[in-house]
Amino acid sequence: MPEATWVEPDLEFKREILGLGAHDLTACYQCGTCSAVCPLSTGDMPFPRREMVWVQWGLKDKLLGDPAVWVCHQCSHCNVYCPRDAKPADVMAALREYSIEHYAVPGFMAKALNDPKYLPLLFAFPAAILLVVLATLGHLTSLPEGPVVFSKFMPIKLIEIIYTFCVGAALIAGITGAVRYWNAMRRSDALAANGAGPASGLLPALFDIFRHSRFRTCEDGVGTRPTYKSHLHKTHLAIFYGFIGLLITTASVGIGIYVFDYPTPWPLWHTVKILGNVSGVVLLAACAVFFYRRTQDGKKAGKSTYTDWLFLGVLSLTALTGFFSEILRLAGIPALAYWTYFVHLVFVFFLLVYVPYSKFGHVFYRFVAMLYAAARAKSAHGARGVEISTPATAASH
Repeated sequence: MPEATWVEPDLEFKREILGLGAHDLTACYQCGTCSAVCPLSTGDMPFPRREMVWVQWGLKDKLLGDPAVWVCHQCSHCNVYCPRDAKPADVMAALREYSIEHYAVPGFMAKALNDPKYLPLLFAFPAAILLVVLATLGHLTSLPEGPVVFSKFMPIKLIEIIYTFCVGAALIAGITGAVRYWNAMRRSDALAANGAGPASGLLPALFDIFRHSRFRTCEDGVGTRPTYKSHLHKTHLAIFYGFIGLLITTASVGIGIYVFDYPTPWPLWHTVKILGNVSGVVLLAACAVFFYRRTQDGKKAGKSTYTDWLFLGVLSLTALTGFFSEILRLAGIPALAYWTYFVHLVFVFFLLVYVPYSKFGHVFYRFVAMLYAAARAKSAHGARGVEISTPATAASH
């Protein structure tokens, strides 16, 4: 006789998921259509049907250790084909937000990023740090004379010290949260005992990320009903590589200054400058598509939450203020150029230092979920191989 298992639903958890934008949970009657049409769902990971059951039952611990929550790429096929309009994709999005809050270190930062009333404080923090630096340099009341050179207004070395420390702390926090999530997946997985470590899934996960193959799979989809997410593969790919291009540009400037003693500003025709400008244009174009589709499609493509708009807005404004700073510098308007650059630095801080707590946190959690899924697939394949090679199995043949 099978051993009984005691299940204790967490009703407060259900209420919190509903508060994060999930649809009426009672609408789902477990027909399984969502998993059948999901391009990424598999036999051993039949999401989002399984997650809908677990949310209905209030099984918080199972969901917090579930890789499918982050393996889901929000293509909304499940929303489109659900016969009861239960909106499983919205539930999965709410679970991702809850997951970030649960694993964030420190936890109050994730709550602050998800609550509009804390937004002024989140911007005030980096602004105060930079204002103190400017006050120390005497640039609050007197701007540098001569041609506009941002390093005279805010020395690059000071920026690097402040941002390296803060971004480093954010990376440690993000990795800590990701490790907590990995451990939760292992605790809740029956195959974990056979499990290979994260290294076994590293290359497949990285290839998947750099090719965006899962986004392409979502785009191919099933059936003919419009999901209003057909742009997802190309626009996300553009943001991904646009952002990487900007990171390479920033790193190259640092190398140029400290290794080759090549002072800024660099001419517009410099290769690194071209890379930065092209990357910024690509990123802004992709953000514009996301803005347009979210406003035009309304809720047809799934509900857009506060954190969705915040991330998209900050990402766009970071790129825009960077371009405006460059334009105003070239136009020789010191007051506007320097203070636009100041605003740009505040947005850069917000975007990078708050990474583990905002929607940008998916760079940690989705990567770990994909890493775990790849390692788990190898582990399951290895377990089947061992089973086939046992004497008992051989005798049966």
